[in-house]
Amino acid sequence: MRLRPREYWAVGVVAALSVNAPAALPAQAVSTYRVTTTAPAGFDRALAQRASLEHLTKLIALNTQNPPGNEMLTARYFDAIFAQIPGVERHVLDAGNGRANFIARLRAVNPTKRPVLIMGHMDVVGADTTKWNTPAFTATLRDEEGVSYLYGRGAIDDKGMLATATAAMEQLATQRASLDRDIIFLATAAEEGGDEVGIDRVIEKHFDLIKDAEFALNEGGRVRVADGRVMSVNIQTTEKISYNVVATANGPGGHASVPLPQNALAALARAVSRVEEWKSPVKLNETTRLYFARLARIEPDPVMKAAMLRVSSPMASKLQIDAAAAILSREPLHNAVLRTGQSLTLMNGGIRSNVIPSEGTATFNVRVLPNDDVRAVVSAFNTVAKESQVTFVLTGEQRAPPPVSPVTAALYQAMEQAAMAMVPNTTVIPFMSTGATDGAALRARGIPTYGILPMPLPMVDELRMHGDNERVPVPALGWATEFLYRTLQLVTAK
Repeated sequence: MRLRPREYWAVGVVAALSVNAPAALPAQAVSTYRVTTTAPAGFDRALAQRASLEHLTKLIALNTQNPPGNEMLTARYFDAIFAQIPGVERHVLDAGNGRANFIARLRAVNPTKRPVLIMGHMDVVGADTTKWNTPAFTATLRDEEGVSYLYGRGAIDDKGMLATATAAMEQLATQRASLDRDIIFLATAAEEGGDEVGIDRVIEKHFDLIKDAEFALNEGGRVRVADGRVMSVNIQTTEKISYNVVATANGPGGHASVPLPQNALAALARAVSRVEEWKSPVKLNETTRLYFARLARIEPDPVMKAAMLRVSSPMASKLQIDAAAAILSREPLHNAVLRTGQSLTLMNGGIRSNVIPSEGTATFNVRVLPNDDVRAVVSAFNTVAKESQVTFVLTGEQRAPPPVSPVTAALYQAMEQAAMAMVPNTTVIPFMSTGATDGAALRARGIPTYGILPMPLPMVDELRMHGDNERVPVPALGWATEFLYRTLQLVTAK
């Protein structure tokens, strides 16, 4: 018997998960993710919960850690899923060596507007499996403190996004006749680094498949949970630009039995210590001013609240802004939003414990504000280091910052409306991501892109991304699917 998509997932989830299904959750634990407002037209909440869990369970089991990536495994999975949905065109884009991108386009019957694109990446960072409490590449359900969690690499970044987007599109596909624009689904390779076989390859070789998109929805933002409720929905409208800066120290080499005053590694250590502690000047932009202004609405600490209001005020002087920023910078996340930041990530030098090396290197990963100049930052590093033996050099070329995606666009407005419809007392905040995403490449090609990690997460879980024991609260998947469904329905409704 051939099942329709909705029936297929209702049966498939029961078959796959009935043995290990989590027990019913206490009302207090579930209330964080329970939407009490009326469901949108045509949306089945129970089905969305089951389908998103089913997809994510299977996606985690496909080992796509980068390197080597092996995204073809996931591309074929999506190809099989979208093949069951009428009105969908599919493209598995083979990039060689097991790498691949995937595009599916749900065709509206009578489109009158340009498409909306929704995307995520299929690769995940590696995992030190010796430090995990569960198998990193096997989805594992565990009940802890009244909440059911799904553990596995990619549960949050970014297979959770792909799973919930797929579940939302399955339900939207039943309303194809009422859509006024196509919906394009894009799953990319290599977002976590390495060979440029992901979004860059899609733009270079397959841009015709997506270039008509009016705007795009990607990862990058946050739905933040605190005190048992969704406190804010942070929508990424821009992001920092990632660069690597290498410090090289030179000095005389020799036998370790004769200490040398110009030891290269000692000079390197002093230089990188000074640069690591240095803070670049505060530089606000339209997004970060509005970010702090909105965040102040929900900040419980009166000192931090006052600092947010001051730093976001268009009437504040530089002296007042710097004073407020000094308070906000006590919190690492706020500090990263306020200024270009640098993190020491690699140090290399020496060949034997009894040999003084003549050279040593250190690498800083530098996340530059869209309105900052990386070459000026590198120049500042050389000044701050105060070591004549050490030189800081930018690797690669300086890139033009992509434009900021406007908050007036229909997609941003739909995301804001969807959030308020689900949680009327939440706060929607435009957000500058401190991390890099595929969205920057699309913005650079003229497609406004908005980021959201749609699963509501408390900070303790959000910080597990790229770390050990990555997990997602299971009921957050249904919430995320509804948010994406509402957003896409609003922006595609006739």
